[in-house]
Amino acid sequence: MNAQIFSIGTEILLGNIVDTNSQFIAQKLVEYGIDLFKMETIGDNADRLYKAFKECDGKVDYVITSGGLGPTPDDISKEVAIKVCDLQEELKLDKKSYQALIDYFNGNEESAMSNIKQAKFPKSAIILENTLGTAPGCILTSKKGTKYILMPGPPNEMKHMFESEVAKHISKNAILKSKTVKIGLLGEWDMARRIDLDRTEPTISPYITDEGPILRITAKADNEKEVDRQLDIGLEIVNASLTPYVITTQDVRKEKVLIDLLEERNEKVSTAESITGGLISASIIDIPGASNVISESYVTYSNEVKEKVLGVSRETIKEYSVVSEEVLSEMLVGLYNKTNSSLCIATTGYAHTGKVWIGVLYNGMKYTKLLQLNGDRNRVRLRTKIKVIDTAILVMRGEYENNIGI
Repeated sequence: MNAQIFSIGTEILLGNIVDTNSQFIAQKLVEYGIDLFKMETIGDNADRLYKAFKECDGKVDYVITSGGLGPTPDDISKEVAIKVCDLQEELKLDKKSYQALIDYFNGNEESAMSNIKQAKFPKSAIILENTLGTAPGCILTSKKGTKYILMPGPPNEMKHMFESEVAKHISKNAILKSKTVKIGLLGEWDMARRIDLDRTEPTISPYITDEGPILRITAKADNEKEVDRQLDIGLEIVNASLTPYVITTQDVRKEKVLIDLLEERNEKVSTAESITGGLISASIIDIPGASNVISESYVTYSNEVKEKVLGVSRETIKEYSVVSEEVLSEMLVGLYNKTNSSLCIATTGYAHTGKVWIGVLYNGMKYTKLLQLNGDRNRVRLRTKIKVIDTAILVMRGEYENNIGI
C-alpha cells in the first residue's frame, strides 16, 4: 500500500507556518508499513488542488491531507476532494457534528451557524470526530478506489484525530520498525565507506542530524519476530563495522550517554569554553540528571579571562597564539586545578576560519585534537560541540586513541 501527503494552506507556502503535520503523518505511515509516494504543499487554490488530487487518484491507496477544512471560502479541501471522487451526492448536515459545534461555542447557535459548512458531508463519507476544534475530518473514496483522508490543519487537532479516528481506518500493510544508531567522530563519507549501505533486509541508511551522523536500520516483514531478527542482524553489522564509533543504539541524545557514564562512576565534569561560548555545558544541562554531574562551567572567551580564571600563561598565548594546542593544554590543566573534576573539557578556535582545538582531560590523561571545520560561525560552533561530546564519551570508555600524559 502507498500514500501521498498534502499540507494545504497558503500560509505554509508563504513561510508563516512550519509544516510539522506532514512529518508526523509520514512517521505514522512508516509504523503501518505504508510506502510514502510524495509529500506536497498546496496553497488555497481550488484549481491547483484539484489537479494535484487528480494526479494521485487511482495511483495511490491513500491521499492524506491536513488543512483547508475551516468555515471560510478559501477552505476548499473537502469540496475539491468530493469533486475528484465524483460523488454525485447532496451535502447533508451531520447532526452529531453540528451539535459538537454548538457545544464548542457554549450553546451559541449563531456562532455554530457561521461554521455550519464544516458539519456538512456527502452521505458516503466516513466522518472523523474532532474533539479539540470545530472542523471534523472525513474519509471519501473515489471511483478509482483511492481513499481521501481529510484532517484539520492545527497540529494538536490533526494528531489527536489521526490517533483516535484515522488509525482505525488504515490497514497495516506490514510490520516496519527502525532502529537509530548514533555514531561519533566519523563524517558521513567515513561512515559510508566502512559499512555496506546497499544491503536490504534490513536497509541501513546514513543521515546527518544536529548530533552528527546517524545510521537508521529499517526492517520490514509480515511478523514481529522476523522484523526483530532483521534489526538484530543490522545492529551486528553496524557494531562489527563501526566499533568503537558507535555512541548509542538507544533513542537518547549523546549528552545523556555522557551523563550516564559520569553517574555510573560518581564523577563530575567541568568545562572551559572559548569558541563554543557555553554551548557544550548548555547541551549537557538540557538533559535531566545533569545537576548530578556538572561541577563548574566557564566561558573563557577573552585572553584575559583565560589568564585570570584558568591560569593560562600570557607568554604561551603570545608565542603560540590563543588557538593552539599549547594554550588548550594549559586551559585543561588550569580547569582541573580549579575544579578537581574527573572530566575536564576545553575548546579554543576561530569560528570564521573553522580552525579549532578541542581537548578532554580524564583521570590525569589529556586528549587533544585539531579540527578544520567548514560552515558559518554557528555551524562551526555546533560541530565543535558534537566532536567534543563524542570525544569525551569515547575517552571515558577507553576507546579513544592517541592519549597523551600530562
